[in-house]
Amino acid sequence: MKKKVFALIDCNAFYVSCERVFNPKLNNKPVVALSNNDGCIIARSKEAKALGIKMGVPLFKVKDIVERENVIVFSSNYTLYADMSRRVMNIISEFTPSIEVYSIDEAFIELTNMNVDYESYARHMRKVILQYTGIPVSIGIASTKTLTKVANHIAKDDESLEGVCSLIQHENLDQVLEDTNVADVWGVGRQLSKKLIANGIFNAKLLKNCEDAWVRKMMSVNGLKTVSELREISCLDLEETSATRKSCCTTRSFGKPLINLEDIEQAVTTFARRATERIRGENLIASTVSVFLRTNPFDRNRYYSNSSTTTLSYPTYDTVQIVKIALQLTKIIFRENYKYKKAGVLLSGFYEKGTETKDLFSETRYRSPKLMSAVDQINERYGSDTIQIATECQMGKWKQKRKNCTQSYTTQLDNVLLI
Repeated sequence: MKKKVFALIDCNAFYVSCERVFNPKLNNKPVVALSNNDGCIIARSKEAKALGIKMGVPLFKVKDIVERENVIVFSSNYTLYADMSRRVMNIISEFTPSIEVYSIDEAFIELTNMNVDYESYARHMRKVILQYTGIPVSIGIASTKTLTKVANHIAKDDESLEGVCSLIQHENLDQVLEDTNVADVWGVGRQLSKKLIANGIFNAKLLKNCEDAWVRKMMSVNGLKTVSELREISCLDLEETSATRKSCCTTRSFGKPLINLEDIEQAVTTFARRATERIRGENLIASTVSVFLRTNPFDRNRYYSNSSTTTLSYPTYDTVQIVKIALQLTKIIFRENYKYKKAGVLLSGFYEKGTETKDLFSETRYRSPKLMSAVDQINERYGSDTIQIATECQMGKWKQKRKNCTQSYTTQLDNVLLI
């Protein structure tokens, strides 16, 4: 039976690369991007990595390094990153009909039935992506998705490979697996890796050679699939069409603690609006709305956390209706004299629009689909907050810290760079 051939395309330091596309002066300099509310470092250039800055570390813990080494710090610009991701994925889809968008900066593709030299094809793809988007990528090629992760890691680390590594018919695959820490195997999380190391399984080769019964007992059936994939037996196909999502959550930490209900309502209104816009974009309607509030979890003397959920009599994707319900739930769980640090709105119980059961006696109706569509188009063209609900128009008190956020160069006309 012919072995399958997969490739994993992974954008290098994606958020940093996006910033560099529109500011080439950042090239060859240490650059990091921060998480929501300018909290932790979630993207690093190789120059920043070389300074010992770890992924996920809070910014304040490396403040000395940042200041001493002149590290350039950016707040996350998710509008820009999402649009650049879309452009990269569109180019990849031109090279193969079989693509699984795995994350904002990663995609699996299948090359099994393509009559091409895999490495040459990958190098051409890499060149085209860089030419049309400015984003550098690494590509790992192998007979299973799990091994493409190993190959991609090598492609990133070994500069002599120029961004492409193939493990197809590799003459010394066992040595490659021996050099791969078990914690770096796709599907082996932090807790499981601790258990494996405690049992003497330090690398991917040792894991590959474990008895099936032991693997099933230690790692479950999914773990056995991972081990089979290390043995070049493909168990994981591409997920080309994603199933209807189970939930949609919009949540943020506040820029500073909030005490007043009115300020929290402004935030909840924004979260509900944005969540509703997202499900409309996927042609979904929601039947359940949840809201949660919490104070700072590190302040145990005054900690409070609560949530409330309601099921709608008639599912909807109407912004005004969902905001109204979210505000009602907020009033239920709000308690005075607490300093609130975070809130969120969760939509769930989805149906595809047009497949829901009609309720002739429900008072809830869709607002004009044309109105909702017009609002979405305006916000998409001119910025996500161009048209808002009245209760969210004063967001100064709760707005997240985004001290060093760049412009939306590709999605807002007034931010487009003119050369």
